[in-house]
Amino acid sequence: MIPVTLVDPEKVAWKGEAAQVVFAIGDGLVGILPGHTDAAFAIQPCTARITPTSGAELRYFLSGGIALMQGGILTIVADSAETPEQIDRIRAEEALRRARERLASASREIDYDRARLALARAIGRLHILN
Repeated sequence: MIPVTLVDPEKVAWKGEAAQVVFAIGDGLVGILPGHTDAAFAIQPCTARITPTSGAELRYFLSGGIALMQGGILTIVADSAETPEQIDRIRAEEALRRARERLASASREIDYDRARLALARAIGRLHILN
């Protein structure tokens, strides 16, 4: 089992013992199992899956953040951590529309990196709802 703490700036989203935790980094998915070596990860917008030692799998949309595995303990500090129940579908669909419009714009005033990140967050929020 892995002691896990998942926090964002507003709350402790989840704390407990997990058999496995999976989240996305820049070049794919990382699966954390008991005995994982110490490591630090930059988390990309993704659906993180936590398998508690007792109970059903939990899913959180993480909009980015960092994860630190140290001494057998996993700490995830997310920019935001949301369960499917906490996501407003209409708001996420509107954010997706706005991000697509910004990226389609030929304006030099558009911050494309920021718009791509907004697009990834909107897609991730909608993906966890399905």
